[in-house]
Amino acid sequence: MEFPYVVKATQKSGKPDAFVWFTAKTEARANLMLDVALEDAGIETGRGKDYAKPIRTDFPVVDDLPDEGEVDFTWCDRYELAEDQRTWNLKLKTDDAAQEENHQTDDNVVDGETGHAEESQQTEKPNLIVVATLPFRQRVLAQFIGDGEYFYHIDAGQKNEIVRLEMDTDNTYIQNLLLAAENVEAFKKAIEHDIHKVVNAVKKVFPVDGKKPELATVIQFLTVWFKTEYIDRGLLVKEWQKGNRVAQIQRTDVKANAGGGNKTDRNTDYVHTLDTLDVEIALATLPMDFNIYDIPGGVYRRAKEIVSKKESPFSEWSEALRKTAGILDYSRAAIFALIRGTSSELVNFPGRLRAYINANLTENDHSNPSEETLVDAGHTPDVSWENEINEKVAAELKTAAEQPQITNMGNGVFSIEGLMGDQQTQTDDRSPVKEETTSDVQMEETVSDEEQAGNEVQSGESSLETGQESHTGQQADVNQNADSVSQNSDSVNQTEPVAAQTEPEAQSDEPAVVYPAYFEPGRYEGLPNEVYHAANGISSTQVKDARVSLMYFNARHVEKTIIKERSPVLDMGNLVHALALQPELLDAEFSVEPVIPEGAFTTTATIRTFIDEYNASLPAQLSADDIKALLEEYNATLPAQLPLGASLEETGQSYMALPAEYQRIEDGQKQTAAAMKACIKEYNATLPAQVKTSGSRDALLEQLAIINPDLVAQEAQKPQSLKVSGTKADLIQAVKSVNPDAVFADELLDAWRENPQGKVLVTRQQLSTALTIQKALLQHPTAGMLLQHPSRAVEVSYFGFDDETGLEVRVRPDLEIDLDGVRIGADLKTISMWNVKQEGLRAKLHREIIDRDYH
Repeated sequence: MEFPYVVKATQKSGKPDAFVWFTAKTEARANLMLDVALEDAGIETGRGKDYAKPIRTDFPVVDDLPDEGEVDFTWCDRYELAEDQRTWNLKLKTDDAAQEENHQTDDNVVDGETGHAEESQQTEKPNLIVVATLPFRQRVLAQFIGDGEYFYHIDAGQKNEIVRLEMDTDNTYIQNLLLAAENVEAFKKAIEHDIHKVVNAVKKVFPVDGKKPELATVIQFLTVWFKTEYIDRGLLVKEWQKGNRVAQIQRTDVKANAGGGNKTDRNTDYVHTLDTLDVEIALATLPMDFNIYDIPGGVYRRAKEIVSKKESPFSEWSEALRKTAGILDYSRAAIFALIRGTSSELVNFPGRLRAYINANLTENDHSNPSEETLVDAGHTPDVSWENEINEKVAAELKTAAEQPQITNMGNGVFSIEGLMGDQQTQTDDRSPVKEETTSDVQMEETVSDEEQAGNEVQSGESSLETGQESHTGQQADVNQNADSVSQNSDSVNQTEPVAAQTEPEAQSDEPAVVYPAYFEPGRYEGLPNEVYHAANGISSTQVKDARVSLMYFNARHVEKTIIKERSPVLDMGNLVHALALQPELLDAEFSVEPVIPEGAFTTTATIRTFIDEYNASLPAQLSADDIKALLEEYNATLPAQLPLGASLEETGQSYMALPAEYQRIEDGQKQTAAAMKACIKEYNATLPAQVKTSGSRDALLEQLAIINPDLVAQEAQKPQSLKVSGTKADLIQAVKSVNPDAVFADELLDAWRENPQGKVLVTRQQLSTALTIQKALLQHPTAGMLLQHPSRAVEVSYFGFDDETGLEVRVRPDLEIDLDGVRIGADLKTISMWNVKQEGLRAKLHREIIDRDYH
């Protein structure tokens, strides 16, 4: 970047002004170079000196520019600053100077010194006008007439052309450009080079010889152009040239063009970004089908939760798709079909996942996905957010209608029978109170959760936070002398966990187990988790929390205002802990996602296929046209009624066609139209009535029952076809009406999620990961021997005192091995480390151990 400076001499010094310029990366470096140049030239600046402080100006583009870094004292003789004190203009020569120059030129020619004459002629330049000194509208037009060339100066002819264009009110293109430029604040503040760039961009997007753009469209483009990063402005122009009125150029995570300018199947007002793409990815990873263009509220909130927690497999799909060039150009249906078209296990192999995306993410019409793509996406048009709201409102209205009512009997008397009856019904129908359980006993994880000591747990009292009576195993025989502690594990009667006792047990002759309020120093086997965590003594977790801060320790373990909540990370740690140490307790403490059996209904498409096949197998029913034909055939066998006639003549003809006994007008009486019509009506009334042949199929069946009841009875015995429309729940009920043993994936998963036993929910993917970890542990030459040692013990509790501080402490190693009277304790920890190179794994693992206080 160029940095030109003028150093003005004071008037009393009588010295000439100086000019110097530099090329530097920053202004700070240019200032350093300026100080060195002025010092070399013997120029001192500031108050009391011959020169004032240097002033930075615009860079002049002329042929006689001095060399870079050279302090020139003759520059200001040829050029002067404009009123803005930044722009350099060529000085206008006086008449005497011009005559003297001409005289010198003539002398040069006479003396034959043609070289000097030519040099003098080269210094004569036309009267150029600096574009930067023009009014704003003319500056814009100066770059407009440049045909892609950047104009710094213009001559008199070009100035006239600019003025002519400015005054040409019939030129819509020019006037819209000028009005748009004046209405965009960033344009009015732009430097000359940016004005040149944006004007040429406008000419590329809206060709001068093409359709004249509207003013609002030009303003929109100019606004977007100035907001776009410099490097992306070329892409922006290309998108607008193709007709894509994009508001920004979006980049993928690897800085490729993310697209977003094409029209897709999304709402036109929907701003599609990489963040909204994340929400769509999370929605596609959900197992249920729904209307992908009208997302149910509950489903959308679950998707937002998945994004915020970066759950798997969403996080892997997001990382891969956010690196895909042009990803925002694909339809929502294509994204859903891509993700739902493969198993969730693929995300564990990034290379295969990338190959799958490249091979399957193809689409011809982004705005109108094919029916096959919509089916693959799990799109169910009948299920919508609007239906969900309507069903919720209907349920609320039904509940309000079922509320107990007080009947007004009149005269100030009211009946409360409705209240009494409803109350009884409510009592009878009330669902059993859900009993809490303690099956989700927390196990060691990255940071374990310890409870403060001090609460005695006795028989008949409530166990921790459950309200249930504590029924646990027999206490080990404990003596204050550690040597007298029995090491025989048979002395501890292991029973079912507390959590499994959700129903009253049969009376037992065994005495209830009583645990002491205070545990003396010693070794204890078989203590339940809740008893240990509520016992006396300071645990390792409490020490770690005290290292965070004593205020945190007090809030968590004394005041108990900080409650630890379950998290997916904690659940995974507990699962690995159970599989490695106590796999026999897996079913008692964890609920694994059910396997969808073969032949189960998984999507709306499979349910619809079954319904279509069932309906096709039913005997064909009479259609409305068939019934109508039978009715018309019957009507054809009936005697036709005589018409009343529209005129007296037609009525007379019908009257003469009547049997003699119905011609009741006596001779001599006048045969009026009314009298004859009365006779015709009397005759028609004696004829059998014709059946109706119009209306719905049910109405036609009613008419057919009049003439052929046996046929209608046979039709009623035919099985009815199942409905093929409605919500997914309606279709499920339709299938169950003919196939009560049908299995639906949604119902299996919903029953699993309801988790009535309060266990830790484990997905198939989590179980697979945990089993892989378990296999690696058991096959490890060192860890495998420890975990499978014949004399191992699990979850043994120790209580004692710290010799240095005198504090009561307790510890509960995950694994304990007795080797000839020497006990070795081990603790199992589960941590997650991503993208760690093999050579740095040991150092990273050591760093994790230190950071988490595992040492």
